[in-house]
Amino acid sequence: MPSVLSTKLLNPSQKNLLLNADISLTEYNAIQIKALKFTASISEERYQNAIITSQTTVDIIKDFKIDTCFCVGEKTALKLKSLGFKVEVIAESGIELGKKIIKSYSELTFTFFGSKKRRPELSKALKKANVSLAEIFVYNTTKMPKTFHRDFDAVLCFSPSGVDSFFEGNRNSRAKIICIGSTTAQQAKLYSKSVFVSTKTSVESVIVKTVKLLK
Repeated sequence: MPSVLSTKLLNPSQKNLLLNADISLTEYNAIQIKALKFTASISEERYQNAIITSQTTVDIIKDFKIDTCFCVGEKTALKLKSLGFKVEVIAESGIELGKKIIKSYSELTFTFFGSKKRRPELSKALKKANVSLAEIFVYNTTKMPKTFHRDFDAVLCFSPSGVDSFFEGNRNSRAKIICIGSTTAQQAKLYSKSVFVSTKTSVESVIVKTVKLLK
């Protein structure tokens, strides 16, 4: 039976996608997320155009006043829409989102909300193209490395920080690394030559990719 390690805890329906495919599952949280404190002036201000790259961010800024959202991932977009936010652009990665903004929205002013340890590619690309950008960090990510004294056929990774955390505890892993998007995959390639990317930026898509690779 193929074995999989997930670097985040899965919900019951996600677990069943693996178990019903006769794949054994081990799971743990490779990172810990902590919301940062911010002043009332930040939470009460109105923002014209917000860049949001994770569902974690949505949970934290759900009461903010935002006119238009530009986001990464279908699940992030759905969560924003369910809260009443207007979503203008959905991209599969931060790099792709940057390209879309530069091509069609470069005259607008943007505010990025996200992790203090966010990947720099998006903000660098926008600033290089002279797109007006402010960054407000609303949460921090802490690695929770854990060493596993066994081999897995595949490891599921959902963020660059999760990749770093896994390999900090398991330097010699030869497992297939299945990543939720190109940004996470880019980080995984620093450690492994066996890196695969899901078709969509969702946990379910990562699992589908895993099942196809292992069956």
